[in-house]
Amino acid sequence: MRKSPRCISPHYWPGVNDTVAKSTKKIEGEESVHYIPPRRRRPRPKPKMQPPLTPMIDVTFQLLIFFLLAFQLRQPEGPIPASLPQTGTGTKVDTRLAKPIHIVIRPVGDDDALYEIGGYPTPTADPDEVYSVLQSRKDSMGPKVPVIIKPTEDVKWRFVIEAFNAAVRARLENVAFAPSSS
Repeated sequence: MRKSPRCISPHYWPGVNDTVAKSTKKIEGEESVHYIPPRRRRPRPKPKMQPPLTPMIDVTFQLLIFFLLAFQLRQPEGPIPASLPQTGTGTKVDTRLAKPIHIVIRPVGDDDALYEIGGYPTPTADPDEVYSVLQSRKDSMGPKVPVIIKPTEDVKWRFVIEAFNAAVRARLENVAFAPSSS
């Protein structure tokens, strides 16, 4: 037996039978037909994947503020005003280069080394003697005399550091290391 249209749905309006017929759904186990609004019947578009823009905008503004605060205005590079002395005036400068002091370090046994100082007659194993020789050379040649420390390949670094410390203690300003030799 067929039910009247008024019993199909509480939202039934006379004269709109087609709409009611399309917007009804029969649920299994129930006798009445339920109304489905048109909004639910429309197919929904799939949501599009979009990256979150708010964090990117935040980072962009933080970088902008950082660079604005870190930027320092400086004068552009250009010529430096200077007045040079006239030619022929002034004092003569001694252009002779001081002869460098060579210190060659050779190992002796497992736990000792000999320091051969250029211009010094005998090698020494005592770092304090190296200091006294360097001090006397500094007094005669000046603090800018070059010192070149040249260890052999098998010498321990401790002896190289002792020679360097002796030169620093003598207040020599120009100390350098030469490549190891055998």
